[in-house]
Amino acid sequence: MNKKWMLGSLALSIGLLSAGSGVMAASSSVGSSAIKNVAVIGTGKEGPATINNLTVKSVVPLVVHARAIYFYTNRGGNFFPIETFMYKTQEYRYLSSDIGTKVKLMNYIKKAYTHNAAAYYVQTQFLEHEGRMSQVNADLGNSLMYEKATARMLSKTATTAEFDLTVPYASGQEGSESVYVKLKKVNGYWRIDTSPDILF
Repeated sequence: MNKKWMLGSLALSIGLLSAGSGVMAASSSVGSSAIKNVAVIGTGKEGPATINNLTVKSVVPLVVHARAIYFYTNRGGNFFPIETFMYKTQEYRYLSSDIGTKVKLMNYIKKAYTHNAAAYYVQTQFLEHEGRMSQVNADLGNSLMYEKATARMLSKTATTAEFDLTVPYASGQEGSESVYVKLKKVNGYWRIDTSPDILF
């Protein structure tokens, strides 16, 4: 089972789980129907991202929405009290019941990610044990402020897009990180086409 111990930038440079790319430029204006519902309602209560007009402005709320989904799954959901068990000398914890099966977990992740990105994430970061989904009992994260990111479109076609995000660190830390984001249109709406553990 792969664990997220490598630097995110190294994983991004490898380009895992990328879809095809296009070369058509697109306008950076945001129409009134570009963002219909990407606000995070509450931890674990995120609604489906319904962005159908992808621009440098609408991609940032989509990435913030995707990060909220990643954080919720990465911490095991609403898992109190924590149920743990030992497997191959490591302590694991079960996910909360709302994402506690493989189907529930996949459906939740696919609110912001493509099927391939979600499947890679589930396969490499989670363990199905006695019919329940679990993960290594550890928390990982970074201090990047995606809600304050600025985006630059690298390419866009009718079904794929690539952006470069400049994401600042949390206050008190200087500088920013460049984050590459690949997207794909699924059933009329844009989804992140990179595994969450690689992106964040």
